[in-house]
Amino acid sequence: MSSWFGQSQLKKRKSFLVLRLGREEIDFLFFQKQVDGIHVLSYGSEGIVHFSVRQVLEKIFAQLPYGHSIEELVVTFNVSQFQARVVRQTLPKHAPLFVMNKAEAKSIEQEACARAVRTSQKNLLKESGILPNEFSIRRVNILERKIDGYSVPQLEGYKKGEIEFVILAMFLLESPFLTVEEFAKAHNILSKLRVIHGAEAIESFAKKHSQSGIFIFMEEEKTQIAVLNGDHFAFPGSIPMGSDNFTALFADAFGMQESAAGHFQDQYFYGDLSLAVEEKVQSYLLPEIRKFVTLVQRTLLETKMVLPDSMRIFGDTRALRDWQHLFFQGAFKDLPFFQKPKVDFLLPKDVWEVKKFAGVNDPRYTILCLLGALALES
Repeated sequence: MSSWFGQSQLKKRKSFLVLRLGREEIDFLFFQKQVDGIHVLSYGSEGIVHFSVRQVLEKIFAQLPYGHSIEELVVTFNVSQFQARVVRQTLPKHAPLFVMNKAEAKSIEQEACARAVRTSQKNLLKESGILPNEFSIRRVNILERKIDGYSVPQLEGYKKGEIEFVILAMFLLESPFLTVEEFAKAHNILSKLRVIHGAEAIESFAKKHSQSGIFIFMEEEKTQIAVLNGDHFAFPGSIPMGSDNFTALFADAFGMQESAAGHFQDQYFYGDLSLAVEEKVQSYLLPEIRKFVTLVQRTLLETKMVLPDSMRIFGDTRALRDWQHLFFQGAFKDLPFFQKPKVDFLLPKDVWEVKKFAGVNDPRYTILCLLGALALES
């Protein structure tokens, strides 16, 4: 009896390795879904400046606890390598109006997705100069369907009117993916490899928990922005400013090397500096944060939607610990908010209840938890 119970318990466990391939480091989170909840078995960040990506992946693999196999490998890439676009497609009303069957609904959706891909490819070429054939289409998701202005869960069974789609299209550079693919193949987990964009994970988390808000995900070179207001999701893309800008500021202002500046930012984020030093840091940060906010404002205006009153920040956001206190008086007065936004960090502990995870308050690992939460659902 006890033997059967032990085997039953093991079958209910599933292990996930989640990776984010950044510009200079790889963040990882190895967790297991058990009957009593989520258990993080290993996590951290490994630099790739002096090593190849493959070497670092092997180093991470070697750190995983012995006896736990990877049942699913979930990977995302930095914004320069993994692009996402939200595209709206409108099909005009045609008479006569009749109820759409399954085949016609599928055909209409396929054509809308194909148009969204073509539009996104043109925008990618215009913005990045990278040829469309260098990006592979990873996924195209229909986020919203409307007929004559009313949201519908599907087209099948509804009369054909003016049809509007909101579509999320995702494109990945081939070269960085090939390295991950080789790693997965070498460890017999290629069939278990999933590539998920941060926009997918944010949209899934926000809708599941009914958390309308503005989500700001800071990476090294850029910062991605997503907005959910009710059922309406917008992903206006990224701003050309990330954590590297603030690390360089700390290095220049205090005469530090970047590695020391990173450690100094940790001290600032966790409140380990004296009051006098903190005040000096904030005086240096204020102009750069104002620049950051201006870029966020411009991007939010592109959504052309009423904005929710919650703003959640995550990623490598150590320099933004006190940003709401430094500039928030009237900072977003020209934006269409319901009311003055509340600003805070989106932390791993806000995404899921996890046991024995020392990083629950570190916003760097929030994106990995978002990806892991989406992987668990599907």
